[in-house]
Amino acid sequence: MTMPNPQLLTDKSRLQEIYDLRVEAYEHSPKSVYVNRKIFPNGWFDNLDNWESTRHWVVTDNDKIIAAARITVLNVVKDTGEDFDKFELPGERPFAYWSRLVVHPEYRKTSAMLKIDHARKRFMLDNPQVKFALCCVTPDRSKSLLRIGFNHLGEFMYNWGGRIEQVVSAYIFL
Repeated sequence: MTMPNPQLLTDKSRLQEIYDLRVEAYEHSPKSVYVNRKIFPNGWFDNLDNWESTRHWVVTDNDKIIAAARITVLNVVKDTGEDFDKFELPGERPFAYWSRLVVHPEYRKTSAMLKIDHARKRFMLDNPQVKFALCCVTPDRSKSLLRIGFNHLGEFMYNWGGRIEQVVSAYIFL
């Protein structure tokens, strides 16, 4: 199957589809204890999804969103809601918070994840005002970030938005 290239989401009314896709993707993964329909009955979202500086990329199949990810351009590290400030970070701003990549379970063996990662990397390279990117991931995603140029910063506890936390790895793209 040839996977279409990611597109920037311009129709914010489709955000609910992304929220629902996040839950569906995680419910069908080893991370279902953190994200599932019982914990997030209205989909998995946070305040950054609607920020003016947030860009959402989507991959669609027959107009159905089958993969999505975002970048939020920020000036304050605490706005990520994560413990990135425990690391030595560049002082220049703004930076990009690279987060929330999901792929529908039926499309995981396609190039959707790789294509979205490359679209977000292109955004970083095409926007020199954005000085660096931060992201945090579970161990299964670490190798893909290293391949596209991220560097490992260390670990911290991540709160999935429910009551359960997990150790995740923090990465920076300079």
